[in-house]
Amino acid sequence: MDSLSILIPVYNWDCTQLIKDLHFQGLVLGVPYEIIVADDCSTDKDLVKDNRVIAESHENCRFFELPHNIGRSSIRNFMANQARYRKLMFMDCDACIKSKSFLKDYMDVADQASVICGGVVHPDSIPEPGVELRYLYEKRADQERSAEFRRRTPYARFDSKVFLIDRDDFMKVRFDESYVHYGYEDVQFGHELEQKGISILHIDNPLVHLGLESSEQFLNKTRQAVINAFEHKAEIENSSRLLNNYRNVVKFRMRWIFRLLWAFFQKSMERNLLGPKPKLRIFALYKLCYICLL
Repeated sequence: MDSLSILIPVYNWDCTQLIKDLHFQGLVLGVPYEIIVADDCSTDKDLVKDNRVIAESHENCRFFELPHNIGRSSIRNFMANQARYRKLMFMDCDACIKSKSFLKDYMDVADQASVICGGVVHPDSIPEPGVELRYLYEKRADQERSAEFRRRTPYARFDSKVFLIDRDDFMKVRFDESYVHYGYEDVQFGHELEQKGISILHIDNPLVHLGLESSEQFLNKTRQAVINAFEHKAEIENSSRLLNNYRNVVKFRMRWIFRLLWAFFQKSMERNLLGPKPKLRIFALYKLCYICLL
């Protein structure tokens, strides 16, 4: 009989409803389960308190508050070390579950592969003004997030926002802790799964992602993600569209062109991307220009 540890890293987000929903679904699973919530030294202490109160008021739920921020990869590894059960479900905190049988649908196929990815979707309408860039980017990406599409390149389409994995197999891979900030740690993880021959299955059982940052915050995070990609290009080059494009630019000795484009058009590109109608083609060009500076 399988057993399940649900692992939720948190940073400055109210995940009280998510904890309640997961706890309710866990009760009817019929298998041993636990929910572990780990706060990565959030700056909003009121949110920390609210999340702690809800977590500690529910049976089979534990709460950890880290004394200092250790980053996206390290906290996931930390939580895996704390987990008691054979199956690990990693789940981002800034989300809600769409299906009333969300956990059951994962556990029903848990024996078909070592890793199960259910996918992610986004709300049908923009939640608030000011998040247009992230919203449009994610909605475009949602078109390629069906299980049928993800199965074409299963390892390249691994997404760390939500996935189920055998604990023993996770310990063989773990997240690369050199990825401290946002970006490409899931690409690296998917690459490692493929290298070690760990099986992966994509299904349609999505998490609804709610945490859309302002366009300015997302642009800042994107630049950090590009730096991550550049610094790890030897490991993940064939798994990243950006790095494949960058490789062709280098091959044809065209970096100077994109550096020149950056020098002349950086401000105008940013005005578009931070405005109410950002263009995703400009966003792609922005990333390619930026990586050519590194």
